[in-house]
Amino acid sequence: MKGQADTIGSAMRRALLGELEGTCITCAKSEKIPQEYSTIVGIQESVHEILMNLEEIVLSGNLYGPCNAFICAKGPGYVTAQDIILPPSVEIVDNTQHVTSLTEPIYLCIGLQIERNKVYDIKMPKNFQDRSYPIDVVFMLVRNANHCINCYGNDNEKEEMLFLEIWKNGSLTLKEALREESNDNKCVCIFKSSR
Repeated sequence: MKGQADTIGSAMRRALLGELEGTCITCAKSEKIPQEYSTIVGIQESVHEILMNLEEIVLSGNLYGPCNAFICAKGPGYVTAQDIILPPSVEIVDNTQHVTSLTEPIYLCIGLQIERNKVYDIKMPKNFQDRSYPIDVVFMLVRNANHCINCYGNDNEKEEMLFLEIWKNGSLTLKEALREESNDNKCVCIFKSSR
C-alpha cells in the first residue's frame, strides 16, 4: 500500500548492509616473515602486499568460530587462491585471485585464520613476536544497496512497487542475500541480474 514501500526498502537496505555475516581471512602467520613491511628473498611482493592480496580473497561458507587454513607452494611460479588449503565448510569464490609471485625455487608456507562475522573488523597493531599478522577485513557480503519505488494504479487505489539494487561480493546470489536478510519472512521478489 502507499507509503509502505519506502519503509520496507529502507529496512531491507539496512539489513542487507549490516546484518549478513561473511567469511574472511583475518590473520596470516609465518616463521619466515620478520615484520609486515619486510621483503623476502625469492618473493616478488612485500609482506604488506601479500596481506593486501589475502584481504581481497572472497570466501563463502558457514563457520562456527575461527578455523585454520594454509597456503603451501613451491617456486618459481604464481601463488593464487587455488593454493589455499581450506577446511571443508569453506569455499573460494574465485580461485584465480593473485596472492604472490615466487621468483626462486623456495618453499612458501603461510598459516591463515578464517572467521565469520558482520560488517568490518579493523585489527589493532600489536606485538608481532609470534609472527602473526592481522588483516583488516570487510565481512560485508553486500557492498552497496539502493531502493526505488514505482507507483501505479489510479488515484483511488495507488499501489507501489519496490525495486532493490544490490552490489554483492560474489559469495552469494541475490536470492540468497534476500532470503538471509528477510529471515524467512514472506517476501515476493523479481530478480534481474547480469551476474
